[in-house]
Amino acid sequence: MTTCLPARRIEPADRTLVVMGVSGSGKSDISQAVARQLGWRHIEADQFHPRENVERMRAGIPLSDDDRSHWLDALIREMQAAEASGEGFVLACSALKRSYRERLRAAVPGLRFAHLDIDQATALQRVGARPGHFMPTSLVDSQFATLEDPSGEYGVLSVDAAQSRAVVVAQVCAWVHGKSLEVEIEEAVDFSAQTFDSANKEGGAHLTGEPIYTGALARLFDRLTDGLMAVLMGFMVLVVFGNVVLRYAFDSGWAGAEELSRLAFVWLVFIGVASSMRRGELMSFSLVRDRFPQAVRRLIDSASWLLVAAASGLATWGAWQQMQFGWGNISAVVGYSLALAMLPVLACMAVLVLLALVQLLNVWRRPYGLASSLANVTVD
Repeated sequence: MTTCLPARRIEPADRTLVVMGVSGSGKSDISQAVARQLGWRHIEADQFHPRENVERMRAGIPLSDDDRSHWLDALIREMQAAEASGEGFVLACSALKRSYRERLRAAVPGLRFAHLDIDQATALQRVGARPGHFMPTSLVDSQFATLEDPSGEYGVLSVDAAQSRAVVVAQVCAWVHGKSLEVEIEEAVDFSAQTFDSANKEGGAHLTGEPIYTGALARLFDRLTDGLMAVLMGFMVLVVFGNVVLRYAFDSGWAGAEELSRLAFVWLVFIGVASSMRRGELMSFSLVRDRFPQAVRRLIDSASWLLVAAASGLATWGAWQQMQFGWGNISAVVGYSLALAMLPVLACMAVLVLLALVQLLNVWRRPYGLASSLANVTVD
């Protein structure tokens, strides 16, 4: 079932969307897939609940309007911050009552909603099939009792959430930017069959979490690092391929090709490390950490980032010492100073120190999310 409602005077915002629905409708999964396709930021509403709300949910107690008030305020601040930084966003939020939706619309004029419509039996089946989750059927029942059907409201798309993931994502994306639905579904099905990595789509994938920081400075940093990596990769290809052509076509070659390509590779690796850390694309192991209470997880994360900062600081100092040693030494073939080989290490490790300290602040400054094992358990 797909329902598009007529327009009125206030036009929909071009880059803002809420994926809403009851628990079990697939909000988190669908919203993340839509955000990846559109190249927008993904915001998970569950991560903005205060600790008291989380404890109520774990105890199987439905949240009241008062419980949700501060939570909605936090979501509004996050949406407005994304807008202010020029980012499009997809918010995964149940938004069950019309009053909640109107409150969000008042803060972000033209905000659109994609309602994942699902029957109660399917929702119960999906919630019950989630491994490691505790979601009483009474809370699923309360979701449907609380839900005020958004049909008839402006800027709402209703989608049958019982359809395949690729079809639902295609319908939402087609509605957002007006593509032919058949073309969008075909693209989405092809996309879902790919092995996704951060280079597949504009905006990339959130492999381990949200970026360490966003906004204009982040975009400048990304453009700088991406540009440098592209230049270095192009230089390596040109030098190595050119040397092969010289050897096999002209029976000659350039002795410095291997030496310079090796230097470019060192630069490429360390620039890539700094870029990946900013984007949150490095490896992360949180299976044991997620089993602890929120306060303990904060301490663990704080200790982890302190260790990263300390280790990166030691590496920075070591790279500086190696650079001083390398100033008076030159490479055997090309004759460049060997200090150039340690310069990217010095710069990368210094950036990692700063990023680790920023993330340490974020651990205590940002709203703390649920453990991954509870990420899809919502009673809001």
